Amino acid sequence: MTPPQPQGRPGAAPSSGSEFVALTRSPGFWRIVGYAALFGIVLAFAALAFLGLLKAGGKWFTRPKDPGWFDGNLWWVAVTAGAGVIVGVLRRVFRLPAKLPGTIEEIKEQRVEPATVPAAVAVSLLSLVGGASLGPEDALGKMGGGLGTWVSERQKLGEDERATNALSGMAGAYGGLLASPLMATILVVEVAREKARRFADTLVASLLSSSIAFAIYFAIAGSTFVGIFDVPSYKYRDWQLLAAIPLGLVAGALGLITVIVIGVMTKLTAPLAKRTILRATIGGLIFGLVGVALPLTLFTGTDQLPTVIRDGATLGAGLLIAVVFAKMLVFGLCEATGFIGGPFLVMLFIGGTAGTADEQHHEEGTAAHVLIPGLPEGLAFTTMFAALPGALVAAPFSLIVLTALTTQIGALQTAPVAIAVLTAYLAVSGTGTLMALANLARKPAGPAPASQP
Repeated sequence: MTPPQPQGRPGAAPSSGSEFVALTRSPGFWRIVGYAALFGIVLAFAALAFLGLLKAGGKWFTRPKDPGWFDGNLWWVAVTAGAGVIVGVLRRVFRLPAKLPGTIEEIKEQRVEPATVPAAVAVSLLSLVGGASLGPEDALGKMGGGLGTWVSERQKLGEDERATNALSGMAGAYGGLLASPLMATILVVEVAREKARRFADTLVASLLSSSIAFAIYFAIAGSTFVGIFDVPSYKYRDWQLLAAIPLGLVAGALGLITVIVIGVMTKLTAPLAKRTILRATIGGLIFGLVGVALPLTLFTGTDQLPTVIRDGATLGAGLLIAVVFAKMLVFGLCEATGFIGGPFLVMLFIGGTAGTADEQHHEEGTAAHVLIPGLPEGLAFTTMFAALPGALVAAPFSLIVLTALTTQIGALQTAPVAIAVLTAYLAVSGTGTLMALANLARKPAGPAPASQP
């Protein structure tokens, strides 16, 4: 006697015996895995080459022992302005578009135009070597995504496989930069927001690519992001969850100011859109002068942030506040004048500096101490560090994991970080404020001139 069949939903298709298909039986799975392994190997060496050249090229800059007001050297301006000239010349020679998709946009689009990658990477390298306040993640993402897109289009793969290959390529490139396959994978998958039917394939491919890249990169370079920021430890207390809310709101406000500054800089430099070399030269000249006045504003900020943490009490609240707003200014200026680089590491610097110590003789004195007396320095740093970029990018898990890895705070201490990130995001992006600013920035003041390189 045949046993009765389970009743499904009315009108539902009959069950085939199993509601799930084995991951390895999904169309093209093993091909995707093979490409991911290849991308991991290639991009590990690409990241090593790019970051190695970046480190060697940046040796012209020696941070002052006490990087306070006007402790920079005037000859730095010649270097930054010269970098601007070269950036402008390269953009004109390579005929790069005036506006290239940014890091977040490319991850969301799950495609990078291969034809623009070599020129964009070269310009980005010169930008970063010249001291521009941008990050290397844009160039690495373009290399990884461009490789995945190029291979897919050459092999005439379907749209789904092409998108998966682009993302696994980006994860491979970030596996070397972040020196953490988990971090690279979470960042790419979370920002891309993969569809459910492709999520598993993309997750496995990205994790494999980033793991292979990490293994090769670490074996050769021996460097990692883990614990690079020596934040004072603190004990978790329940009240810190409530304290994280105003910290998240402050971070959200700073994030909005950053977006506004970028918009203002873009509008101010719009008349120079056709004069590529002059525009980049002026940009290099200005951020070089700002660097002379405030040396901590030059470069990405990853190497400068440990100095802020260690010497923040000595530097004082006034200088730290000036550094925060000056960093916003030069970040927006670099974006608007043709320099190429990523936003993530710069925003982490701005957030971390805003939450760093400003009192000279008590380990619990912080930049946020004025708002909430008795707030531990480590709490202020970690919450602001993650919440400022969290206000602008819907990647809370990535930012929480990144904070935990780079500061080595405990598991309990990540709870206030999560509250701060969510508060900042809901206050800025969740309310539609960020979208309203973006729409306002898109409205032309008059007839828009044709964009030329």
